[in-house]
Amino acid sequence: MENEVFPLLKFSYDNLPNATMKCCFLYCCLYPEDYCIPRKRLMEYWFCEGLLNEFDRISEAQMQGNDIISSLLICLLENCGVIDGEDCVKLHDVIHDMALWITREFEATESNFFVKAGAQLFKEPDVKAWESGKRISLMKNKIAVLKQTPKCPNLRTLFLSQNELQMISNGFFQFIPHLTVLDSSRNIGIRVLPEGISQLVSLECFDLSWTGIEELPIELKALTKLKMLDLSYMRNLRKIPQHLISSFSKLQIFKMWLPGIQLYPNEDNVLNRGNEKLIEELKGLQCLNILTITIHNMFSLERFLSFNLFQCET
Repeated sequence: MENEVFPLLKFSYDNLPNATMKCCFLYCCLYPEDYCIPRKRLMEYWFCEGLLNEFDRISEAQMQGNDIISSLLICLLENCGVIDGEDCVKLHDVIHDMALWITREFEATESNFFVKAGAQLFKEPDVKAWESGKRISLMKNKIAVLKQTPKCPNLRTLFLSQNELQMISNGFFQFIPHLTVLDSSRNIGIRVLPEGISQLVSLECFDLSWTGIEELPIELKALTKLKMLDLSYMRNLRKIPQHLISSFSKLQIFKMWLPGIQLYPNEDNVLNRGNEKLIEELKGLQCLNILTITIHNMFSLERFLSFNLFQCET
């Protein structure tokens, strides 16, 4: 197939009008073949990766992202309908294989993709196989433990979502200084973030949605470049220290959907008192552009409305 079909399909890739569109297309092969990719999340990742470089704000960058997706839908992407309220797109399995082929044969020096998405892995690959990677996807496998200490000086993107993670070693993130996007979502079995997470000082996009994490450590304040933080559906989350969320001065996207009012630890915790303390911290985030939170009582709603956060897409 590589010798016969892929060169023909590559014609559509070669005819894409610019390098940005080509990079955005290849980014899609980090997902498994025929996987329904939420459009908004894809554009948020593109934005944090610097691929939508015409704009500094996500609300403006989404216009460029939508234009790119519309163009790719003409020749390389397919619509995947609406899943859980989100418009989705996908790569057909042959197009997905062709995209991986391009990353190996033509873009290897620039891209360095290592993709084992949906490969039915039960343990992490040998780190020697992916230490030179720039974009790595281990999503949708059955990996329970990440115990190695990879040295990945060039790594920018790491997809760990939809595994069976229960533990990440404290040294796992120790030598990944330039990681920009980390997707750890849909790993309900993991309860504690590794100590080394605070060393990801270049991180701009952090997705913890649908994980079992019980507490965010105050050491996350070291992630000063964060532009996107997703804490949606973290049903075990019991504590977010005060002054943590407010320390993310560059945050543009913040999502946190939690169940109804529960009993949370009272000390140093923005989750108690119906999210009132959290709303207080949000008011200082001048770059905030997209906000999704649960408001549990009328007083919290009044406080929220008084902070004039209407520049946000809520």
